[in-house]
Parts: sequence; structure tokens; C-alpha cells
Amino acid sequence: MIAPFADVPSLVTTYRIAGTVPLLSPVARYPWLFDWLRSYIRDAWLTSSRIEQYVRSQETNGNRYRITLLHAEDDYDILWQHTPTLFWHAVNASRPDGMKRDALDVWKAEARQDLGAAGLVTRWQTENGLVSEHILKYGLHDVIMGNPIVTMAAMRIFESDRAVAPA
Repeated sequence: MIAPFADVPSLVTTYRIAGTVPLLSPVARYPWLFDWLRSYIRDAWLTSSRIEQYVRSQETNGNRYRITLLHAEDDYDILWQHTPTLFWHAVNASRPDGMKRDALDVWKAEARQDLGAAGLVTRWQTENGLVSEHILKYGLHDVIMGNPIVTMAAMRIFESDRAVAPA
């Protein structure tokens, strides 16, 4: 997933047109008005819940899976902070006892790989699957796939596929 968001309700609170014009974040200061406007959202696109259900299902059934989340810090359309939320939902679902967000953050501080200008990579591996979080320094939203650093990140994803592919 490239430049994903956790769900539409949280997206509309942070979304800025061209990175400058806030869509609904000013309205969020008035919870009653914001809740009323959110009531018109027909499909909340609950990406975080869907990822959680998918991982839990694969883990329960012993199926192989791989999820890669790729986001740029300079994405001013969809804030990159949505990606760590999705990563946590996937990791949480991969463990029978779950994992608290703050515990994952502590683990990530030790486990993440710093690639300098190419950003940070964190991988969570289970017996059945791999969840990767790639937070790149640069890439913007609309041009992320044309950025050479993003191309290199994508190549690393395919190279590491051999490590989790079924024998």
C-alpha cells in the first residue's frame, strides 16, 4: 500500500488540499458539527480494520501473507502518520495476545533500520507472514512512485520476497 490512510473519518480531519487548505480540520474544533458532517460519510473505508481482519485470518489459518506499507514524510495530502497506525493494526492482529501501541513503538525504536535519506524501514515477521513499514523522507503524494528512493524501496520489497516465499 502506498500512501495509505487508516480510515476516511480520520483522513478528513487531517487532509489538506495541496498541502495548505485544510478540508475539515477547522470544523473538528466543534465536535458536534464535525460529528454531524461525518454522519454523511457513506463508506468509512476502514483500512485499519480490514488489515487487522486479513492478518488475523491468515495467522489463524496458517496462510502466508505479506503487507508492505510505503509512505513519504513530505506527503502533504495524506499525512504519513496514518501508516504507523496501519502497521500497528497489522502487528496487533498477528499476535494472539495482541500488542499495545506504546509497546510496539518501544520495539520499533530498537528494530527499525535507518537508511538515511531513504528513510526508515521496520519489519515484523511471524511464522506466516511479513509486515513492512517504509517511511521515506521524500516522495510527496502524487509523485511518490517516480522518486528514485521509492523505486529502490520497491526493489528491496521484491528482493526480500524470496525470504518469505513458500518453498
